[in-house]
Amino acid sequence: MMQSSSNPAFSDKALKRLAVGEGTDVMSVSGSIAKTAYALAVVVAAAAVGWLVLPQIATAIPLWLIITLVIATPIVGIITAFKANPFLVTLYALLEGLLIGVLSYAFESQYNGIVLQAVLLTVATTLGMLFLFVNGTVKVTQKLRSVILIATLGVVIYFVFELIIGFFNPSFLSILTGGPMGIVIGAVIVLIAALNLLLDFDFIERGVRGKLAKKTEWYAAFGLVVTLIWLYVSILRLLAASRNN
Repeated sequence: MMQSSSNPAFSDKALKRLAVGEGTDVMSVSGSIAKTAYALAVVVAAAAVGWLVLPQIATAIPLWLIITLVIATPIVGIITAFKANPFLVTLYALLEGLLIGVLSYAFESQYNGIVLQAVLLTVATTLGMLFLFVNGTVKVTQKLRSVILIATLGVVIYFVFELIIGFFNPSFLSILTGGPMGIVIGAVIVLIAALNLLLDFDFIERGVRGKLAKKTEWYAAFGLVVTLIWLYVSILRLLAASRNN
């Protein structure tokens, strides 16, 4: 039986919707890669718009646009986690890309060259985790899945805590996001995000082996995009904390 993952796209509820395919209508590695590449291309294109276009109109509509993206993106993400399909994955990638573009522009405006560094580190980390997974250096066991799941839930709880602290005491928030403490916290979050890539790779491998339906490739693509964006943003935060220090 397919085991659950910390990635919402690979939850037990989502997996119950995935039947075993028949004939050639089954999940494949190449199909998963192609759909992931498509989703990432949409993210990059939308991020370019967010970077180049939105800042030019930000003086006219600064608040409502950002609030809309911040609210709409996770809502679409949650819906996609339960019913991934071409339309929802594309919509999520568009919204996330716009948000990432605006966020990256903000970081780059404050820390010159940080976005390129974050992109290169994200690519390097992804390739490194893929190498460790493919050559069997790291084996994804049920125990490892549980550890990563607990760690990921811990990160979610931390983000909620950080949000509450930032609302009531912005000065204390700067201690959590900058300086030595920010570097340590940021590094831990980057590590946990990187470990989630192993679960994504493992899901694809087990899905192919279990001959899940072709539509499962959209879940795989969505799951990988979620993790890669999380990793990228986490690296951005870590680099920013190190520069503040």
